[in-house]
Amino acid sequence: MRLLVLAPSYPHSGHSFSGLFNERCVAALSKLCETVEVVVPRPFCPPGLSRLSPRWKTYSDMPGKEIRGGVPIWRPAQIQIPSIGGPLWLDRGSFLCVAREVRAMHRRVDFDAILSFDLLGTGGLAWRLGRDLGIPAAGYATGDDVKVAPLSSWGKMLTNVVRRLDLVFYQSRELLERVASLLETDEAALESAGHMVLPRGIPPAPALDRAEVRTRVRRELGIAEDRVLVLSVGRFVRDKGIYELLDALSAAGKNNPRIASVLVGGKPGFDEERAIELKLASEPELARSIRLLPAVTPERIWELLCAADLFAFPSHREGMPNSLLEAMAMGVPSVAFAIPPVLEIAAGKGAPVIVPLLDSGAFAEALLRLASSAEERRRTSEAGRAIVLERFSVSKNMAVALGRLAAVASSRRRPSLAPAHRSVG
Repeated sequence: MRLLVLAPSYPHSGHSFSGLFNERCVAALSKLCETVEVVVPRPFCPPGLSRLSPRWKTYSDMPGKEIRGGVPIWRPAQIQIPSIGGPLWLDRGSFLCVAREVRAMHRRVDFDAILSFDLLGTGGLAWRLGRDLGIPAAGYATGDDVKVAPLSSWGKMLTNVVRRLDLVFYQSRELLERVASLLETDEAALESAGHMVLPRGIPPAPALDRAEVRTRVRRELGIAEDRVLVLSVGRFVRDKGIYELLDALSAAGKNNPRIASVLVGGKPGFDEERAIELKLASEPELARSIRLLPAVTPERIWELLCAADLFAFPSHREGMPNSLLEAMAMGVPSVAFAIPPVLEIAAGKGAPVIVPLLDSGAFAEALLRLASSAEERRRTSEAGRAIVLERFSVSKNMAVALGRLAAVASSRRRPSLAPAHRSVG
């Protein structure tokens, strides 16, 4: 299959971890397809604006075209006016800005189908391009893209997108339920119409010398072997539970001074790192036991997981918590709040350890209990590995998605090259 992938974000030189899981899915798809090319619309940055904001500088520095992992990445500029008419820019506006370039790509490649890794960011573009080129288009519900008010402009756009896409995949059952509610139908009706719960999954944990990596990384971090290292990976923003985590670590540290923490994911201009630094400055004891690190490479994440004794996942909102899945794949006992996708992962099989949402005290108690019980750590570690191997392999799950999309493509009569442009109003 010759596949066109659309994504609202993708790693680049200015932000190596933006859209990282989109890239991992593309890497899996590229091994299954004859051809995969990726289009990532980028906000048009007027000259001079990049000097006013780190975020806009990131946009201006994005390369328009590049090859990553052997896959062509195209970043056509699209006009956006912040805070004004958001759905318009990501729907009709995006199509008008990129359609000409994608038509040229289609004449060269002759794509069989389109897959969008988001329903709002590029979902509208996906179905419009699919209709324009005469090929099927599918979309992935990844998280916040379906968590919108039904009567809002975003809700109306989402309704239009899910009705017009040929297939829709969902990272979790919760996301399917939300769309069913939006459309005022039931889940069975959606599933019979081509909607499917299918987590994107993660790559397998690399084969590392765990003991050697653990010793080396702890030495680099200045953490003694007898300390209990709690690792957390995620953006430093409120919805990711950073403040509840700090409260939990403060409480746990008062009961067990051996607990040390490394929090990974800072990105100046894109998060609340400054507010977190001020909070730590007001609690010197907590500050002494915590290291804040910027976002790091995927390879470094695996190394940090080798060094960790426990993994903390305090997020409030997720489509599917991939960093938690990585910790489980590496066998690191994990604690997480009881949000729907975490409950779906656990499914009563013993991992991760789940505590009530927003209850920092219960989170602290779970960390302390795991820190003091080697047997519970062992059970949780083994259960976590088994869950990921069974249900969350990116190569297996992308193969399933591709098979569904290939079936739709083969059942549809299609021309050899792009047809005359059709109305996509």
